[in-house]
Amino acid sequence: MAGIVVALGIGTAFVSSYNSGEVKGNGELEELHPLEMKKFMKEDGTGFVMYSFDKNNRSVYMNEVKNALEKNEVDGKELNSYDPQFDGTKSQSDYGVTQKTDTLAAYKNGELKQQIKLDEYDPSQLETELSHFIETSKELYFEE
Repeated sequence: MAGIVVALGIGTAFVSSYNSGEVKGNGELEELHPLEMKKFMKEDGTGFVMYSFDKNNRSVYMNEVKNALEKNEVDGKELNSYDPQFDGTKSQSDYGVTQKTDTLAAYKNGELKQQIKLDEYDPSQLETELSHFIETSKELYFEE
């Protein structure tokens, strides 16, 4: 009998967490092509999005963002303005992203809630600031 209760409990937990709009993960930062980002923002639009513009610092920023995402057990998406499929005559908003360049942003249902500029912090402080930003965003927008 206990086995049945446990199995039902797990099924219920899965269904309720799937529908709750919580943002979870293991620190993955998925690079999306522009049209994939547009689709994600239109169909889901909830979570953390990094928008990259600075070619020279992109790998540093990505590493710091990944570390902060992992520390906070969430995943994120990235849109790179130098993606070969990014039409230079368009802006990031054409792909569903309304944040500024070189930022990490929190979106809920496609709406920008807040963002943090990656180039405003000393590299030694960036991961700490990002972690605080993610933690605050989770509390404000993603926890039911």
